[in-house]
Formats: sequence, C-alpha cells, structure tokens
Amino acid sequence: MKKHVLFSTISLVLTALAMSSGCRRDPLAAGIRALENGNLPKAEALFSKVLEQDPGDASALMNLSIVQLKTGNTEAALSGFRQVADLATEDIRPLAYMASLYMDNNRWREATDILNEASRRDSRSPAIMTAQALVDLYTTGATSARDRLIHVLAMAPSYAPALFNMAVIERDWLKNPIEGRKYFQRYLAVAKNDSHTPIARAALLERIPTPTTRKIVPPEAPPPAAKSTPVTARDPKKATEAFSLAVRYHQSRDMNKAIQEYSRAIQNDPMMAGAHFNLGLLLREKGDLEKARDSFEHALQCAPGMTDARYMLGLILNTLGDDTRAIAHFTTILEKVPNHAASHLALGLIYKKDKAKLALARKELARYLELEPDGASAKEVKNWLKYQR
Repeated sequence: MKKHVLFSTISLVLTALAMSSGCRRDPLAAGIRALENGNLPKAEALFSKVLEQDPGDASALMNLSIVQLKTGNTEAALSGFRQVADLATEDIRPLAYMASLYMDNNRWREATDILNEASRRDSRSPAIMTAQALVDLYTTGATSARDRLIHVLAMAPSYAPALFNMAVIERDWLKNPIEGRKYFQRYLAVAKNDSHTPIARAALLERIPTPTTRKIVPPEAPPPAAKSTPVTARDPKKATEAFSLAVRYHQSRDMNKAIQEYSRAIQNDPMMAGAHFNLGLLLREKGDLEKARDSFEHALQCAPGMTDARYMLGLILNTLGDDTRAIAHFTTILEKVPNHAASHLALGLIYKKDKAKLALARKELARYLELEPDGASAKEVKNWLKYQR
C-alpha cells in the first residue's frame, strides 16, 4: 500500500434502522422501504409524518437523520443523531454515526467526546474502541493508537477491523513491516470478503520496502495548548483547511507549496502538532536541518507523546553532532515503547562510534536484529556484530 488505508469500524453504512422491537406503524415501515430503495424524498416525507404525530419516535428520527446525511445536510443529521442519542440512552448507534461524521471532517475533539460518551454506554464495544484508536492515531500518534488496539485484541482476538488497522499502523506508521505482515495474515484468517481483503492480500505479496522517511501525518484537529507556546489569533478552521491543502501538496511532491501551507496552518493554530511535524519532514528533506530541528521540537511541545516527532528530532540531533541529546530522546522512546526497533538501531549506531561504549552498541544492535531480522540495516548490523565477537 502506498497510502494509509484504515478500516473505519463506524463508517457510515447508510441503511435504515429500527430502534425498537415493537410493531412498525405503516408510515415508518414504508419510509424504511423507501430509504432502502433510494427514494429519499418519499422516505423524508414519511419519516416527517411519523414525527408530526410522535416527535419522540427514535426510529423515525434516526432514519430521517440518515436521509439528511445522504442529501448532504450534515449539520441537520448531526442534530438528529444527537436527539436520538438522548432518547435512546442505551444505544451506541446514533453516537457512532456522529463520531464517524466528525472523523470524516477532521473534527477530532468532537469525535473524541462522542466516542467517550459511547464508551460509557458500552465500555467493551470493540467497534467504539477501534474508532477511538483511529482518533488517537490522528491526534496523539501511532504508538497511542497501537496501544489501544492491543487492548481491543486482548478482549476480542478475532475482531477483523482491529487486526487490519494494527497491520496498517505497524507497517506504514511505526515502520515495523514484519509485524504488519503478521497482522495482515491474522486479519485474512477471520475476515469476510470486503473492500479491505484485497488490500491485505496485495500487502502480503509485496516485498517489504526500505523506509526512507516517516509518513506524512494526516489532517488533525488542534490539540490543547501547551503552556510553553503562546497562542494568539487562533483560527482552527483556517488552520485545518491549510493543513489539508498542505498534505495534498506534500503527497504530490510540490514541496514549496506544501511548506507554505504548513506554515499558514501554524500561523492560524500554533499548536497544530501535525503541521510542525510535516514541516520538519520537508525541511529535513531540503537539507535545512536547523529549521527541521525547530519544527520537531515545536511538534513535541504541542504533543509530548508524539513518538515519531521525538524519533525524527533524535535523528536530526545526531546528524548535527549533538549525540547526548539524541541519546536522551531515543532512550525516552524506548522507556515507553521498548520494541521501537528504529530507536535501538539509532542508539547502537551512536554508541559504536565510542570504543568505551561498544558493549552498549552490541546490546542495542542485537536487539534491533531481534525485532527486525530482515530490516533495511540488518545485513550491515549482522556484519558488524560478527567482527565484534
């Protein structure tokens, strides 16, 4: 896969829903049939008729909201799903629809709040927990998302969406292609044929690529402001628009325009960690290491748990000759993510430059080989260790 393809477990499958087990009245049943057949005007009229007689009919309100969503009236749909959630206080479905809409529009904070509400209703729902992992991915980073999915799979080892997302995150975000392959295999063993199974099959046929840079962070909502960074004249909407445009330029390799739009996003929201991070990637690629370092440092100020930003900052510091600070960052990563192979490799390469630290180098590089025996640097590391015995 060249792009991130994630399995949104609460993606909008817009089919009619009945909210109760009682007998359907004729207008409601007819409205559901019309919705299922794609006759949206008729469905809307019938559901509205039911609601005129009973404004608290959750099923009619739920299906009317689906009609509104299909016709592009997103805000009305959100309002309707909210009303249904308040009427059907044990049902997580209207909340799942709301969360999916917020996620589709990069409204991550609102998605987080709704998913937390759904989790209070059903704390063991693998679908809600997997959706929370996707929000984690776009707000706090891949490591947080992986940690939550590990919890999901501990509860439901055969839950296909969690297995697929673990595969993508391990392979494309955390740069652990071997682990990603294992999760793709587990996914295919339990998955039904859907749009994701061909992706997984194709992934197993591909050669494991040699990574060069970190993946671009997708659009995200601004995280809470850090005390160390002053925030003035914030405009999150303009920031999100600029960030989305920057990602498109970044992916199409128009580096100058991408830098311009990431900078505009930061001007409108200085706490947008993803914009700082992606700007750092581009500046590093252009060879401006000092500015790249500043960008990764700002990303960490905004999101201290952003492992990818800390790792890239460590690489930059190492390149700039500041091995002491680089070691501190890689060590911090390994305290939280002991199996972060790239950090073991980076530490080993730094230590082996100092004859007094060859034992540490051997330890770190041996651990790297355990985690990535077929990694991009595995052959070089094996040869070095062979002559260090």
